Amino acid sequence: MKRLALFACIVLCLAACKNSGDGQLVGVTNKTRFVTFSPHHMVYIPSGNVILGSGENDPTLTFAAQPRSVSITSFWMDEAEITNNKYRQFVFWVRDSIAHTLLGEAEIEGKRGHFLRHRRGENAGELIEPVRINWREDIPWGSTDEEVMQALSPLFTQINTRYYHYRPLGINVAKLNYEYWTFDYEAAAMKEKEGSPLGGMFASRRSHVDGNLDRFIRHNVINIYPDTLVWIYEFTYSDNEHMTRNYFSHPQYNHYPVVGVSWTQCQAFTHWRSQQRNSGLLSRGFPVEHDFRLPSEAQWEWAARGGLQNSPYPWGGPYPTNQNGCFLANFKPQRGNYMLDGSLYPNVVAFYSPNDFGLYDMSGNVAEWCMDNYSPSASAFVSDINPIFKYNNYLSNDPAERKLRVVRGGSWKDISKYVTVYMRDYQFQDSCTSYIGFRCIQPAIINPKDNKSSGSKIYR
Repeated sequence: MKRLALFACIVLCLAACKNSGDGQLVGVTNKTRFVTFSPHHMVYIPSGNVILGSGENDPTLTFAAQPRSVSITSFWMDEAEITNNKYRQFVFWVRDSIAHTLLGEAEIEGKRGHFLRHRRGENAGELIEPVRINWREDIPWGSTDEEVMQALSPLFTQINTRYYHYRPLGINVAKLNYEYWTFDYEAAAMKEKEGSPLGGMFASRRSHVDGNLDRFIRHNVINIYPDTLVWIYEFTYSDNEHMTRNYFSHPQYNHYPVVGVSWTQCQAFTHWRSQQRNSGLLSRGFPVEHDFRLPSEAQWEWAARGGLQNSPYPWGGPYPTNQNGCFLANFKPQRGNYMLDGSLYPNVVAFYSPNDFGLYDMSGNVAEWCMDNYSPSASAFVSDINPIFKYNNYLSNDPAERKLRVVRGGSWKDISKYVTVYMRDYQFQDSCTSYIGFRCIQPAIINPKDNKSSGSKIYR
């Protein structure tokens, strides 16, 4: 028995020596190798230096575009605006998660598969804690079972009247709330002050810091359904009811840019998209990637220029038309002849040619939310490395100007000056309009052209 124990100790020591590189500093062994995947329908935007805000004279005399040289790291960007169909995937996921939860909590006899349960051991058949949805279980939407109908009833509108010979039965969109948590890195990075309720986790730590991270976690609950009524209340004495009824839901508009989404709804979408992507990677044994998010306005302008300096439009020319007089974007031409560019409302995405980075509709169609808070003097105080001006609005008594977010690119209802790459605009972060959409970016971890090598002369 003693010989067996001695042999086990020797094997353990030898294994430890092997894993530690004979006592040398070799780094962690058995590392997971990172592989770059090109995100679906995104293009790679390389690092670069750009003079932001340059292009032409200031048409509004507001000094909104102040030239500033900045450097920006590489990132991935959606090649076109998020469409109705892509945003609908988010809506359906939230709808289905609520339905699974309602059915799982109802504990209907014979229909207990909506939550994951232990399969083996002494806890077999019991719920896994914390509760997790079983996405493989079908949702019985058309069931006539009274218990099932009762469990799902909070998700449906209750309308008893009939018109046009049918009774409308639809999802109660007021119930489509997405709940998520984020970590406030800005608050955690603050230097500590005596008596501060925040403290600082990463800079100038004092001995009284208890290391509790819970105080930096923010809880968010956002209703994520687009405001389809924007087509009515934004236009006085204008017939747009058909757009309210059909623009987001009809398959004809699948590939049109989603509108009626606030900045806060876009934040919820980027969080959900990140969770979906990283969950898929982890299930396949790959490390997670950077989270998706809205672009900073510096990233947006660098991408919109397509590598061209001092050009007012993404296509490089000084005019919104080509040499044949054809319009190159969807906006409000001349004296309001909306149809002159081929579309009265938002057009299908990627209808016009891309810029040199491969991005579509960076000018016109719909304007796009950016991550930044709006300040007319932001270019004077932000960093010249990945500049961004961001204030986290967690207090209900914050002044209105702290809830303004940057909007870029101009839209189908704007004149040509507002679809330039340098023109800045803003909107309240909880506002929904018929002319503002969004696209996502994902910070790049590695240049996709250098996927097979670390770039180091000594490490591979």
